[in-house]
Amino acid sequence: MKQSTYSSTKKGVASLYVVIFATILFGVITLSFIRIILSESTQTSNDDLSQSAYDSALAGVEDAKIAVNRYYQCMSSTDGNPDSCRFEDLFGGNCDDFKLKGYLGYDYDGEVLIQESSGSASSNSNNSDQAYTCVILSNIVSDYRSTLTSDTRTRVVPLGIGANDLHKVKYIEFKWYSEINGTEFKNLNHNGALADNNHSTTPPTISLTLLKTPASFNLESFNNSTSPDYSTMILLPSEETDSAATNALSQNEISSAGNSDKSANGVPIANNPYRVKCTHSEFACTLTLGTSTSQLNFASGGNAMLVVSLPYGDTVTDFAVTLRDGEGKVIPFENVQVSVDSTGRANQLLRRVETRLDPADIFFPYPQYEVELHGDNEDSLLKYYWITANCWTDLGYCRNNGSLE
Repeated sequence: MKQSTYSSTKKGVASLYVVIFATILFGVITLSFIRIILSESTQTSNDDLSQSAYDSALAGVEDAKIAVNRYYQCMSSTDGNPDSCRFEDLFGGNCDDFKLKGYLGYDYDGEVLIQESSGSASSNSNNSDQAYTCVILSNIVSDYRSTLTSDTRTRVVPLGIGANDLHKVKYIEFKWYSEINGTEFKNLNHNGALADNNHSTTPPTISLTLLKTPASFNLESFNNSTSPDYSTMILLPSEETDSAATNALSQNEISSAGNSDKSANGVPIANNPYRVKCTHSEFACTLTLGTSTSQLNFASGGNAMLVVSLPYGDTVTDFAVTLRDGEGKVIPFENVQVSVDSTGRANQLLRRVETRLDPADIFFPYPQYEVELHGDNEDSLLKYYWITANCWTDLGYCRNNGSLE
């Protein structure tokens, strides 16, 4: 009888151990699920706050656009008087001196709250606790930055650095295809020829035109025999190991690159592409116009522009233009781009956005395209093209074998 009682006790203790271990196991699983749920919930909340803070910063950028447009509209109606258009009230400053608020007439103290609609046109609130806390605008930038796409294949960059200071520029540094655009190089082994019929290059081919004009230049000057001095260079990305490639062009090389020299029948001379060494860095390809032995030469009081084009229009590419003096020091652009540095807040989380605005220059007519109309009735159009031996379109290979027929 005693032995039977002992056996029953052993079975009870074993069952107790099973219950304890099962309870611990289920507890660990439950706590793990709770931790995952809380972590996901926190991450989702942080993502929402981050997006809200980003949206707040973008609201600051939009207000900056409004202010810049007001400023340049004022400039066009006051013959370009910065003082009359409250230049000092808009540009410069810092986060302690939040100038944009005063320029737009906001009365907020410290930051601009983002109002959200509550469903009624007459009722707004800021329940999300969003605001942009600082927006700084500057009309002076260290370089010009923009993007070329299939929709916007041409950018005209005015080489503006202040009145009568263009002659100080001795080098122009041009970079394209940033790390954001991509890091994979394709089809660069073209041996100096343009892209084949099946694939475009990555980084893309660039057409770069340097146009110099006198101080009294206007668009009608293009029709005169004394048209502005210009040079068009076709830039082909090439491998870093390509011994025939370069990263700098002299003044003489630039002048001979499809310049205003014409053959006997008035057709521009052949323009051979330049191969540019590309490597993996912030911008893949870099070309300097001007060298230590052959620097650029701009007339004092003149004007100049750099026309950047994406001939094939099939690759998005960022680019940057930097001006340098004879010692290689950066010469800032003035009144060519407006930099906007905006900081947004949602609760206690901050996001910062930096962007560039391209205001229209109302005092100099920078052309966007080139056409020539001639004939008695001016009813015909003449345009010169560079073409490859073969071609391709968005629909595939067009198989023209170099013939235009």
